[in-house]
Amino acid sequence: MSQNRLLKGIDWTVLILGFLIVTFGIMNVYSVNPDLGEKQLIWFGLGMVMILCLIIASGNNRNFFEIYSPVFYIVSLILLVGVLIVGKEINGAKAWYRFGPLSLQPAEFAKIGTALLIANFINHSNANLKDISFVGKVLLVIAIPVALILLQPDLGSVIIFCSFSIALYREGLNPWIIIAPIILLVIFLISIVQIPFYVLLILGFIILTIALLILAFNYNQNVIDAMHGILIGLSIFFLLLIGICYLVEDLSESTRESFGHLFPMRALFFSEPIFFNTVFFGLIGFAISIIPVLILKLTEQKEMNNSPFKTQNGLSANVLNFSIIVSIVLLLFASTVSFISPIIFEKLPKHQKERVMVLYEGEAKYRDTSGYNLLYAKTAIGSGELYGKGYNQGTIKKGRFVPEQQTDYIFTAVGEEWGFIGSTALVIVYAIFVGRLFFLAENQKNKFARFYGYSVASILFFHFFINISMVIGLFPTVGIPLPFFSYGGSSLWGFTILIGIFLIIHYKNSQGFI
Repeated sequence: MSQNRLLKGIDWTVLILGFLIVTFGIMNVYSVNPDLGEKQLIWFGLGMVMILCLIIASGNNRNFFEIYSPVFYIVSLILLVGVLIVGKEINGAKAWYRFGPLSLQPAEFAKIGTALLIANFINHSNANLKDISFVGKVLLVIAIPVALILLQPDLGSVIIFCSFSIALYREGLNPWIIIAPIILLVIFLISIVQIPFYVLLILGFIILTIALLILAFNYNQNVIDAMHGILIGLSIFFLLLIGICYLVEDLSESTRESFGHLFPMRALFFSEPIFFNTVFFGLIGFAISIIPVLILKLTEQKEMNNSPFKTQNGLSANVLNFSIIVSIVLLLFASTVSFISPIIFEKLPKHQKERVMVLYEGEAKYRDTSGYNLLYAKTAIGSGELYGKGYNQGTIKKGRFVPEQQTDYIFTAVGEEWGFIGSTALVIVYAIFVGRLFFLAENQKNKFARFYGYSVASILFFHFFINISMVIGLFPTVGIPLPFFSYGGSSLWGFTILIGIFLIIHYKNSQGFI
């Protein structure tokens, strides 16, 4: 086989960018702690040995990883179960195996096994992400490792499993299955610090505005019928919200005090202004929602040749009824989430509540507890200014003011010693690196390789985006390392194997192996 033939399928862009990131990461870990920097170099070398073993094991079989994907998945589950029994508890989470000086976090490898098995499912001829039963099987594959990781508990790793939504969307998953949980999460976070009645009123008016805009600029009869169904659902929702407000207002004084204890974050939760505003704006929302429906009912018997409301048989009963039911169910579900959010939040451990409240109230208020890391992380990054203080010259780093700076907060060392230019360059390299992986994934010849490639790129994107957002105060503090950069053998091996498998699959597909 010629040299050109052998080199075909090797993506030099990913390899070069990956080695640049790893090298720069080891340099920064070494700057924070020379001993750990040397160990990180050893971990990376061992990771390369693991990739070599995978190359040898897969041989010329292009379908090796698809065939053995159930094995990868089952082994990862066994490791997750085992760590709950014999694992070492670190920072409140029983998520690590300890073998002398070596620690191993099985959650890093569970992402690989899950990605491979779902890719196997997707590649079957009868796979259909429009089929609820098939979607249920895929979600079950994700839910099992997520449940085991929650038992540790390791919230950071659980969040990363949400990255599979990007790959599933690419393969045809209904986007609302992804969007709906995001909306509910936003409602949960907002309802922690805002009056639920106000949150729901705003949600109702946002949906109302969108529905009216679609009605005004759409001529598709099914869409028009669906929007009118949503408007009817909204009118019922606004009336129910007013009814709940009256019910709360009529509670006895002792009951109000009990409810007030359940909602300690809400000042004057049952005050007169809240009652008046809810009723007033609820009636306005009800009127705006029902008027277009009434107009249609009054005019549906007339000829409306130039009107988007033209209909031959009135409202389509199936579309209308379905839209009414779905809109009411979803709005009631959102209302339930909003009202119980403060109760759930109040039951969280103190440090977890503070991590969320830091986003709303700033790190200065919690500088002696959960805001400490963020306060000094921002200080370190800001002190680097444009060009940085120079390699190994960070004063905040040397003072050890930022805990876990070699792991989750390694980006602070980049900001302090390499400045805005160095930090920006690193972000750009990461963006190109992840973008290239998405590009390669999209151009794969089969669904297995494409889905796995999208999963790899999505996992790396989530790690990168959340870690940087966490360090600069745009996301709560969670244990999510920066890929190929943060210190740790488990994470470095996990990322190396994750990408290594994809590059092996890409190479074999390019070579046309059987």
